[in-house]
Amino acid sequence: MDVIVSRSRIPGTASTYQYRALVPLAEVATPRRPRCVVIQARIANGRVPSTRIADVIAPAAWYERELATPLGLAARLNLVARRIEALIIRTVFPEMTARLTPLMLALDFDPGEASYRVAVADLNEAFDRFAPGIDMLMAADLGLYQGCDLRAA
Repeated sequence: MDVIVSRSRIPGTASTYQYRALVPLAEVATPRRPRCVVIQARIANGRVPSTRIADVIAPAAWYERELATPLGLAARLNLVARRIEALIIRTVFPEMTARLTPLMLALDFDPGEASYRVAVADLNEAFDRFAPGIDMLMAADLGLYQGCDLRAA
């Protein structure tokens, strides 16, 4: 599965960036697509309809909203999704050293905006696969390795 990973400069700031990892809707399992929040991921000459990692990895129970809250699934789903996102971003942009991706990151240098497509393991309904070992999750568990296959988006 492909993920679009981007670094965007926040306008009006000195070297402050937003990092995102979004899954193109075409990569999401067909039954899940209508339930996903659609975000337009910026790529070279346009935009690609995409969604958050949380919508992709969510277990089936997540979509049964009356069950998700009592089971405490929202907080756990957010943690697992943010950890996966941080590992993907860190593989592409090594300046991202945070365990969980912050909303904004101020840098001492100006690396410029960039976006890439990167191949990862299938994340569709992967919550139950990754949640138990979230504290020990590594990039290799997501199919990412040093010098992974980056393609300009």
